[in-house]
Amino acid sequence: MILAIFAFLSVSTGGWLFYYSFRKASIQTGETQAVAQLKLLTDQLATSLSEHIKSVRVLSRIKELETVLVDTNLETLFKANQILDMFTRSLELDVSYLMDLKGNTICSSNRNQFDSFVGHDFSFRPYFTSAIQGQPDSYLALGVTSMKRGVYYSHPVYHPEKQEIIGVAVIKSSIEFLETTLFSNPEHLLFFVSPNGIIFISNQSRYRFKLLWPVDNETKDQIVQSRQFGNGPWGWSGFRRTQTKDRVTDQNKEAYLYTSLSVPRYPDWRVVSLKNKKLLEKQFSAPFIKGIGPGVIFITSLAGILVFFLYQQAAKEISQRKTAEEKLRISEERYRHIYHKTPIMLHSIDTKGRIIRVSDHWVDVMGYDRDEVIGRHLTDFFTPESKKFALSKVFPQFFNTGFFKDIPYTYVKKSKDKMDILLSSYGVRDETGRVVRSLAVSVDVTEKNRTQKDLEHAKEKLARYSHDLEKQVRLRTAQLEKAQSSLKNLSKNIIASQEREKEQVARELHDHLGQVLTALRIDVMWVKNHFTSSPDQAVDRAEKMSLLIDKTIQDVRDMAYRLRPRVLDDLGLSDALESLVSDFEKRSNVSCVFRRDVIPQIDKTLATALYRIGQEAVTNAIRHAKATTIIVELRTDAKGLVLTVEDNGIGFNPDESRTGFGLEGMMERANLAGGWLDITSQIGSGTRITCKVNVEGWS
Repeated sequence: MILAIFAFLSVSTGGWLFYYSFRKASIQTGETQAVAQLKLLTDQLATSLSEHIKSVRVLSRIKELETVLVDTNLETLFKANQILDMFTRSLELDVSYLMDLKGNTICSSNRNQFDSFVGHDFSFRPYFTSAIQGQPDSYLALGVTSMKRGVYYSHPVYHPEKQEIIGVAVIKSSIEFLETTLFSNPEHLLFFVSPNGIIFISNQSRYRFKLLWPVDNETKDQIVQSRQFGNGPWGWSGFRRTQTKDRVTDQNKEAYLYTSLSVPRYPDWRVVSLKNKKLLEKQFSAPFIKGIGPGVIFITSLAGILVFFLYQQAAKEISQRKTAEEKLRISEERYRHIYHKTPIMLHSIDTKGRIIRVSDHWVDVMGYDRDEVIGRHLTDFFTPESKKFALSKVFPQFFNTGFFKDIPYTYVKKSKDKMDILLSSYGVRDETGRVVRSLAVSVDVTEKNRTQKDLEHAKEKLARYSHDLEKQVRLRTAQLEKAQSSLKNLSKNIIASQEREKEQVARELHDHLGQVLTALRIDVMWVKNHFTSSPDQAVDRAEKMSLLIDKTIQDVRDMAYRLRPRVLDDLGLSDALESLVSDFEKRSNVSCVFRRDVIPQIDKTLATALYRIGQEAVTNAIRHAKATTIIVELRTDAKGLVLTVEDNGIGFNPDESRTGFGLEGMMERANLAGGWLDITSQIGSGTRITCKVNVEGWS
């Protein structure tokens, strides 16, 4: 509301100032117009006052006037008066007359009128004294006898032969016509004022022959002695000058605009214009008040109303802005608090690289006070290498792009300790998009770099250790492989040695013990035959001994066969297996089937290993699996031999631990033979044992 009132008053003041300026301008315009009008008036007045200068010169050179001054008689007087009468009528003058050298009027056009001044002495008039000295003159004055205002024009009259002044010709022209025509403006006061202040011509008769300004007595005496304006009295017009040059007041203290100009050819005579200020202001203010005033009042009121509504809107916006500014201030304080208190190294620089803000953690880590940092160049805290890198590459690129990340620098703390950092920065731009400052974070990676270096050293050391260990492993592996090979050869040799021993034992049992027992049986049979006539006990005893020897011979044969079947050495693997299957079928009442392919010649060791595997598998099937059918198959494939023993027994779980050595022995023999053993069995579903041996050069 106060703002609205203030706006209303402001607009009102502006309207008043406009009115004041308009009025002042109008007054100045009036003054300018007054000066222009006054200049025109003075020119016209000067022209009018100089109207008869030539006429009086012509008059002074008329012969009749010269003659009467040389020879004054009735005839010359008559002719001169006729000339004066003709000039007066022709030029519509008040009077024209001729003066002798003493200033006495000898001829005049008013000689026959009541105000005739023929014979009067006017030598005191200035126009006479000037003319008698050879200087034509014009003179404004009040007639002595006629009491009429007029302009006197004088010119010396010369002797026709001697060229000496013999008299003065004078013409008087009335100023009534000038006053009527040139001083006719009724709105303002117009004066034609003499040098001593007498108003000689005025558009208002009450001011004629009044003193425009108050004068002293000396001036009044000069006026009286000059007799230029009659005998007086010359009252005061009532106007008085003020402190302002162009302002005067009358007796009622009313102000007038004062303007005056001198009149050419009439030194010190001035035309004065007095314009009543109130009337002038009224003259210019009335159109303003009538035309513009209501508009100004309307505009002022409208402006007040608009300002009131604008004030309401502005107050609302100001309130919203204050709220926003308060939120912004709180946000800035929070940001500043976060900036300073965040336990990371933050800093900001300006476009010249000078630090303008740092976080508390930054100064704590660097060991400086904040005052020691603000305003300094950021590179002052870099090592020489980092400073060169920042100034030559990073800073120009950053102020161009406004962003960089993980730039490695090295800070130098106040304690001269060095700190490796990774510096990332974001550029804050102004409204033109130019980067004006930065927001940067420095991450201390000194410990990380140290750890990384230690880790690299450890890796190098570990690599060396690993290389040595691999070397040792390869060495140990080679030694182990060599030992395994030796062990394998040893096992192979042991088995081979066992087989040879078994073969030798079997051969001894078969060839020697068997022969001995056979020979013994033959002897027993001989004894039996020779003692047929002997008592029955001896025969029975020999019969029992023969049976016992037969049984022993069979046991020896069986023992020799189990130790080393000769058929293996004599006929080969296929026949040996067939014999084995046939033997087991006979002794166990289990159905045994043998299938075979045509087997090429193989070495003895391999044949022995396959035979033993087949022997062990068939024995297990009969002894543990309770099988009723056993199928043994020996066949060939692309790489070697395949021996398969399959039964329909109770089966077993191959993954369970076992106390016997049968399966391990088969595996060991297959391994020593350069093959491998596959055992497939399931409880209640029988067992299938397959041994595959690759034979070198087999195709």
